[in-house]
Amino acid sequence: MLNETMIRCFLSLAETLSFTETARQMYMTQQSVSKYIMKLEEDLGFKLFLRTHHYVTLTRAGEAYYAFFSEASERFGAVTEEMSQYYDRLYNSFRFGYLEMLEISSGIGDALKRLKESHEGIHFVGEKHPQFELIERFFSRDLDLIITYAEFAPKGAGIKKLKVLESPLVLLVSKDYPKDIEGEGIPAYKNEPFIKAATSHESLTESRARARRQCRQLGFTPSEIIIAPNIESAYMATELGQGVFVSTMLSRISMRSDLTCYPIGQMEELQCFWHEDQENPLVAEFASYLEQIYGSRE
Repeated sequence: MLNETMIRCFLSLAETLSFTETARQMYMTQQSVSKYIMKLEEDLGFKLFLRTHHYVTLTRAGEAYYAFFSEASERFGAVTEEMSQYYDRLYNSFRFGYLEMLEISSGIGDALKRLKESHEGIHFVGEKHPQFELIERFFSRDLDLIITYAEFAPKGAGIKKLKVLESPLVLLVSKDYPKDIEGEGIPAYKNEPFIKAATSHESLTESRARARRQCRQLGFTPSEIIIAPNIESAYMATELGQGVFVSTMLSRISMRSDLTCYPIGQMEELQCFWHEDQENPLVAEFASYLEQIYGSRE
């Protein structure tokens, strides 16, 4: 079987035509060089050199293999350099994204600080996106890691996830909506139209089924289920008084003065996701730091 030492011995001997000089360059004995050349000739099935007491010269096969191995060696060096530069960049940078309405920047900042302490000179790009765009950029590999609600988890094989934190769920109601006159709180809205945001790569039937499951968990029997095309549209429909919507306390919109929040008594997980075949070790390390930081705050 061919190996690197055989080929290096061959290339050196083909260029020097001297066993003595090749042995010196390879830090070997002349006997070792001879053994490697003989084994290479045996494996290839051709004599590569003509040897006499006075000179060494290449055979026709030797010339052909010298041209081939020389070109291969140059190409190997070029590919090695190219890959070295690629992995240097890969291991020192990454891109992540999260839902644009989430208030989680402080924890992300702490995780990045820890990462920079253990990896000097790393570069990163953080992006905020609407839910649909976040998922699309994740699947197109424009983002190495994303942070979003478990409910909106990207579907598919080979996706790893890690819990970041839990956030209380709240029922959001527009202040222009029919008032909770009797002070019943959430029960006053259990029969009202229920707004649900669709997720990426989900059919309308699947969205409705997901909305019905949540309604059963809450004990709601809505007069209508309204599927908004995305989470941003779901918030807008709620603000316009078209129905009620369940969100989390992490959302800046949940805290807006024109929306009334009713705590539900349930929690929603925020998770980070990345592709299992992701080669960059910074990604999983960043996810681990997020888990540690937010876990210590709960």
